[in-house]
Amino acid sequence: MNEYEQTPSHYLLGHTAHELRRLDLQGQIYGPITRAALRSAGIGAGARVLDIGCGSGDVSRTIADAVGPNGHVLGIDRGARAIEAATAKVSDLGLEHVSFEQHELDEFETADAFDAVVGRFILMHQREPGRTLSAVTLSVRPGGTVLMIESWMNVLRTGAHSEPYSDLYAEIVEWKSLVVEGAGADLAAGGRLRATFAEAGLVDVRTHLEALYAGAVESPYFEYVEQSVRSMLPEARRLGLGGFTEETSEGLADRLRDEVGRRNGGLVAWPVVVAIGRVPEARD
Repeated sequence: MNEYEQTPSHYLLGHTAHELRRLDLQGQIYGPITRAALRSAGIGAGARVLDIGCGSGDVSRTIADAVGPNGHVLGIDRGARAIEAATAKVSDLGLEHVSFEQHELDEFETADAFDAVVGRFILMHQREPGRTLSAVTLSVRPGGTVLMIESWMNVLRTGAHSEPYSDLYAEIVEWKSLVVEGAGADLAAGGRLRATFAEAGLVDVRTHLEALYAGAVESPYFEYVEQSVRSMLPEARRLGLGGFTEETSEGLADRLRDEVGRRNGGLVAWPVVVAIGRVPEARD
């Protein structure tokens, strides 16, 4: 496995410096949605929560705030560099009720039962998301909560992504979609969440759609877009896709920010679907 840890059925972006920075920015952008979803799911003080595909630990730290010091959060990820980064951050913050372990999601087992499992932008990278979700929920107690947040990327390919219409953003949307699609990830993972939850045997499922409209020039979304493109370059080269390069992606945030600010416009970030369900009291 190379430094990008690329496997089409898993996480296509690896855990490079660009990607870890992108994950931090992603936390700023999607943090409010995640916090609201945790409240809606009833994940609160004292809960024991499993965070799957934790990356650099942003979601785990958000959950830690919700469950408080009497709760516990375990984040798992297949990437050693991500686990190292996540562990260092919680150590610096003194969050003793958060820990991280390196695991393949389908192979994770524990003798302890969690009250909930949470994941953000992880099922889209699984070849069989329903099977993966079913496997990780074996670690959740009967009646426990399942909360997943997934992107619905192909919604923006219709062109309804900017006002006034941005040719540059259109190029970015299509290029990123081709890379993600070419690597085997699911651009419609968010839209399929109800089916995925049903396949995993979950009950009492409720869903809703949310999207960020980035109109303020100080929004972290512009840097997030650039870091996303830079993270995807190795995979794009592997797929033989043209378009962006190291040179043309550098300064992309400034170009996009200047265009949007000059025109008093805005960009729609990739919409996400929040799905909340419950593990049955009795499994088949």
